[in-house]
Amino acid sequence: MSEFTELGLHPSIGRALDKLEFTEPTDVQAKSIPAALTGRDLMVSSRTGSGKSAAFILPMLHRFLHNPQPHSSTRALILVPTRELALQTAKAFAQFATFTHLKIGIVMGGESYRHQVSTLRRNPEVLVATPGRLVEHIKNNNIDFSDIEMLVLDESDRMLDMGFKDAMATISEACNPARQNLLFSATLKHKGIGSITEHMSDPIRIQIDSLQSGHDNITQQRVLADDDRHKEQLIAQLIQEENAERVIVFCATRLQCQKVSNILRAKKLISEYIHGEVAQSDRKQVLNRFRDGKIQVLVATDVAARGLDIHDVDLVVNFTIAFSGDEHVHRVGRTGRADKAGLAITLVNAKDWNAMSSIERYLKIRLEPRKVKGLEADYTGPKKLKSSGKAAGTKKKKLKTVAGKNAKKVAAKKSASAKPAKIRKSPKDRVVAPLGDGSSPLRRKKNTD
Repeated sequence: MSEFTELGLHPSIGRALDKLEFTEPTDVQAKSIPAALTGRDLMVSSRTGSGKSAAFILPMLHRFLHNPQPHSSTRALILVPTRELALQTAKAFAQFATFTHLKIGIVMGGESYRHQVSTLRRNPEVLVATPGRLVEHIKNNNIDFSDIEMLVLDESDRMLDMGFKDAMATISEACNPARQNLLFSATLKHKGIGSITEHMSDPIRIQIDSLQSGHDNITQQRVLADDDRHKEQLIAQLIQEENAERVIVFCATRLQCQKVSNILRAKKLISEYIHGEVAQSDRKQVLNRFRDGKIQVLVATDVAARGLDIHDVDLVVNFTIAFSGDEHVHRVGRTGRADKAGLAITLVNAKDWNAMSSIERYLKIRLEPRKVKGLEADYTGPKKLKSSGKAAGTKKKKLKTVAGKNAKKVAAKKSASAKPAKIRKSPKDRVVAPLGDGSSPLRRKKNTD
């Protein structure tokens, strides 16, 4: 793999990369940065944790440093699905722009609207925003995107899943049409991707890896459980067995998230939770403490599945099954960052089995079975059923036998109660036997109906 020096980036960027000890670009960076520097539109598919942020921030910095526009309004917009990803992107930008004059502003929900208006009036060169709050500012005429040179749509598939399709269209229409578009997504096969790429002009398509092929560095296991209470016991034991110092547990609901975190605290584990209803300032504080190693277990809903770039997460536990294969990949991707080894364990009860199997089929993987000594589940998986054809055949045979017995009983009953039939019949019902054979000249014809 080539080094960053071979990409021909501005010297100020090179100084920042040296300070960060970045020497070799990841696959997505090595392929996307040169393509972005040409000014062409890009559509890039790459899994989470592959270094996508640098893939669009570095060419952005290079462009603005080589072509300064001191009197323009905001020159680049980075649109992201979640607040956590907005903060992470702003942090990455600040690191790469350490030796430049370029600034980034943040617009997202959960923070002061008036403060954001003030930020927009300062015209930062780059703005990172979440769709919902940004649309509010556009409708209130608080922002001018007529000078936008680059529009980046990061985690596009996630924004579509979150229902931001219309918001993304509104934002796109507000931007300068003569711009470069960079779209990054975990998959380019999402059914809604086409609707947000109509404004692109002959984009270069770059696919680094697919959801199905990603995360080869992460060991994925499943542990059977009987119920939620059993799962709570399993989490504590798994953390102990793995001697894990930094753990993320994913739950389906806010209440479940809070309950699991409280139970883990009762088991003497340092645990906190985040979900959509937690104030942004509190979420930021919890995440900083988790990064600093002051919190051992972070329990979260899927709001944290994307945008969390926390290194050295030892273990990811799925308390509940992800609602889709894509979401499962993003949860699992919180461990094993930057191609380091990681471990993800999914807890599966009887209600979870079909959903787990569906994810396995979609991703073409098989979760390794694992047992926790002393906490083995009574549930052992779905019972094997007889094939429907064999079962149906057996049932049919039994019915036929019963019907035959009943028919014989009815026939015998009729025969016993019936009077002797008269011999006289029409010629068609009679058989004539030769004389002298010892039989009656007239005999009843056997019923063949």
